[in-house]
Amino acid sequence: MSPKVTLVATLVKLACAGVVAALLFVIVVNGIKNPNERADRHFVADFTDVSGLHVDGDIRSKGVQVGKVTSIDLIRQGGRSIAKVGFTLEKPFELTDNTVLAVKYQNLTGIRYVDLQVPAQPGQRIDHLTTQQTRPSFDITQLFNGLQPVLATMSTDQINAFTQNAITLLQGDGGGLAPMMDSVQKLADMARDRQQVISTLTSNIAHISDSMGGRSPQVMDFMHAAEIPIDKANSILDKFYETSTFGPEFMTPVHRLIVELGLNGEFDVDQLLQHTFSSLPAAANALRLLPVTLAGLQLPAMASGQTLGCSKGVVKLPTDVKVLLNGSEVVACNK
Repeated sequence: MSPKVTLVATLVKLACAGVVAALLFVIVVNGIKNPNERADRHFVADFTDVSGLHVDGDIRSKGVQVGKVTSIDLIRQGGRSIAKVGFTLEKPFELTDNTVLAVKYQNLTGIRYVDLQVPAQPGQRIDHLTTQQTRPSFDITQLFNGLQPVLATMSTDQINAFTQNAITLLQGDGGGLAPMMDSVQKLADMARDRQQVISTLTSNIAHISDSMGGRSPQVMDFMHAAEIPIDKANSILDKFYETSTFGPEFMTPVHRLIVELGLNGEFDVDQLLQHTFSSLPAAANALRLLPVTLAGLQLPAMASGQTLGCSKGVVKLPTDVKVLLNGSEVVACNK
């Protein structure tokens, strides 16, 4: 093969490799951008915080992509910084005066998307939303302020689960209250001062809720759920001292006394009965004499002091009745 032919073959191979590389690059870029060709109507919304949101971010409704973020511009308005977010929506989704947009976590790496909450009642069509109808982004790391010693004892999976439950609660995505309370319980179990952990965690969640404008009913549910046990505990703080003082100090000698009497885990009731009563008739005779024995053990203070008699005399009982009474202090009087 001549050098010229070899050179041409090499150039063709390089060209094919370049075309394939360019094709793969376009596919990867499109996969990252996740374009939505049907979203061709443009809208604008104002946010006080869009941390983690970027151009080409998703606009989603109930988890389904319905548009894309096209621009993010920072401006000064009314003495504060406002982020104007331009985005597109596909049909039939519309922006109305009662639509709510919220910046939410897409994953734990910090990437966000805009959630479009479609109202039940249709409103008037508009093309611009103010900050009154938007919920800003929040920094989930604020939740861990002051909890570093406890988090150091947790595994990565436990921290991720706790973070995900907190995000679910703060964003209001489904039933996040029960998993969050369970995560708080697990977090408190790993701490020496549970009250301090719960107090710090509640304070951090309240701070994040304030940054969101206080428009998260799920956070309020969590605050009320955490408030109930704390209030109940504060109402009986004096009982904790009594329990710590009298509980162990009283129960320890009682337990020792019971053990000394032989009432422990090795106590065998069957063996005791077999040792005490040689046969079933002997046990029956012992039980039959029990009322007479108890009557003879009466204390003088418990006695009446007056001797009760029969005004019309005592009835003479037949022999079989006397045997039945077996010497018990029973007196039958004449009518």
